[in-house]
Amino acid sequence: MFIKPALETDAVWDPVRICSNLGVWYMSSQLRARGHDVTYLDEAVRDRGLTKRTLLRRELAGSNAVETRLEQSYNEFAEQKMSDYRSLGLSEFIKKYSAFRQEGKVLRTILRTGNTQESTLREIERAAPEIIGIPIVATANYLPATELARAIKANFPEIKMVLGGQHVSADPCGFVRDNPYVDQVVSGDAISVIAEVVEGRKTDRIVYAGSETMSAFPILNPDIIKNVGYPIEPTYTYTTNGRKSVDFMFSKGCFRGCSFCVVGSRHGDHRVTATGYERIDQQLAEFKRHGINELVVQDDAFLHDPVHRDGHLRNILALMKKYGFYWQNNGGIEFEGLDNSVTEQLIRYNKEGEGKITALYVPFNPRFWNRAQSPARSMSLKYHQNLKNLRKLRLDGGIYVFTSAMLGTPEQTMEVFEEELKTDKELIEGGCLDAALCLCATMLPGTEWFGRNGHNIINKRDYAGYSLFTTHHKTDFVGPKEIEEFMITWTRSLDDVQKTHSWGTAFPNS
Repeated sequence: MFIKPALETDAVWDPVRICSNLGVWYMSSQLRARGHDVTYLDEAVRDRGLTKRTLLRRELAGSNAVETRLEQSYNEFAEQKMSDYRSLGLSEFIKKYSAFRQEGKVLRTILRTGNTQESTLREIERAAPEIIGIPIVATANYLPATELARAIKANFPEIKMVLGGQHVSADPCGFVRDNPYVDQVVSGDAISVIAEVVEGRKTDRIVYAGSETMSAFPILNPDIIKNVGYPIEPTYTYTTNGRKSVDFMFSKGCFRGCSFCVVGSRHGDHRVTATGYERIDQQLAEFKRHGINELVVQDDAFLHDPVHRDGHLRNILALMKKYGFYWQNNGGIEFEGLDNSVTEQLIRYNKEGEGKITALYVPFNPRFWNRAQSPARSMSLKYHQNLKNLRKLRLDGGIYVFTSAMLGTPEQTMEVFEEELKTDKELIEGGCLDAALCLCATMLPGTEWFGRNGHNIINKRDYAGYSLFTTHHKTDFVGPKEIEEFMITWTRSLDDVQKTHSWGTAFPNS
């Protein structure tokens, strides 16, 4: 049994985003093909989990955490927050909602979405699995994952507990030390070792898997997630207008080594490996057979690489068009790669036959050469022709095109922030973008940023602060409350010119 725990998010800053876990789906598909009986639970959606919402106050000082259940409903809290967002001055809003209102403490209002721990334990008792795997997809879900794993081991000591994911891979020795009840952990791509772990052929407490190529990944079995409980209309990406959708990756890895990115910081992931076109054809046919009509593409390097970009893109577009897929990109189509050929191919997809591109995420990510500059401004100047292509995608292709800005990067000064905001506003008003979302420069374990700037995290046990939407750090130029002020200033400044949705921000205006 694989279990994604109930979701815990900062109720002020985080949108509630629920999606399947591709890694778990791949592992489940592989194990089922080998004859194992595999169950996949997502406790945020099982049994109408999205309707089960609880608020709590978490006070963190050093290693001491105090949690208090709040009687207020989430809907009441969200309504009051949005009212205050529209009516209070910046300093008044931050004074009321900042996570850093008291010196030496982190104060967060936490939203817990999904089934209770007791409900999960009852489901485990009913299914009686021999082995349970829990992914710590990112450090932000460390607490719900480890608290559930600890409870499972206390109630069912005979069940083998296996954990993995980004947070475990960043420091497997530290994780085992802090969580002695766990039987095994996997560091790296578990797809290459999960069968050996499950079948008892790998028994080390820490199993090192490294970085696997896409050739090791099986065909995804849609039956595994068929009855998990995911809503038809996704909560984490652009609307599908009622079309059944799934996440998918044509490739893994990234040829860039971005200092903020887990993939960019792992040595083995600097190469891009793609699924063979015959295998893609088989997978798309299987999706279509199960009534899936839209793909949410999550590749870190969707355009593959600069040398083979045109040919690879042409091939995968032809395969998606063969089956009439609608699709959108949520992993990112890098702005630098959006040349005339790529743009023409994308627009052509929307002009011919069944299936359309509905939305494209085109980030202006900071690179090594513009660290102390505004990424949007510096890239707009360096790749000026590509701005015209953004406009073409919107106007000729009818595609919702959006970007994001990282606020609170290690080198970002007040002047750089203001230039970034000004640039993105100009791009929206000039018809190049529909929206510029606001993300926080989170210091994720395993990244270069964490290694160089982890000392600026206010409290490393503030796990909810490791979300892409919350602030948990200071820099040499600004404090944590100032970064929160940046986030509110950003969304307010763009409210009149852009459309935002609840999946992209905790302060939507549409």
